[in-house]
Amino acid sequence: MSNPIRLYVAAPALSAAALAAATAALLAAGFLVTSATIADTVDPDDLLAVVADDLAAARAADAVVALPGAEDFPEPVYAALHGVPALTLADALASAQ
Repeated sequence: MSNPIRLYVAAPALSAAALAAATAALLAAGFLVTSATIADTVDPDDLLAVVADDLAAARAADAVVALPGAEDFPEPVYAALHGVPALTLADALASAQ
C-alpha cells in the first residue's frame, strides 16, 4: 500500500489475545493500527481525557475494526456518526488483498 490505511481496532477488555492477534494480522497486511489507550488512572479528569483521545483517534481513522463484542462500543458508534466506516476483521483483511 502506498498510503497505508489507518485502522482503529475496538475490542473488549478481556479479549487481549484476540486484540493482539488482530493487530498483528492487520499490521502484516500493511495497515497502520491503533487502539484504545490503557489508563491506570483513577482521576476522573484524566480518564475523560484518555477517552476523548481514543474517540478522536477512532474518528481520525480511515475505518474502525470492531472485534466480536465491540460492535456497540463507543468508538465504532462515534466514528460512524462522523462517516467513518466500521468493518469486521475479515472485511478489513480482505480489503488489503
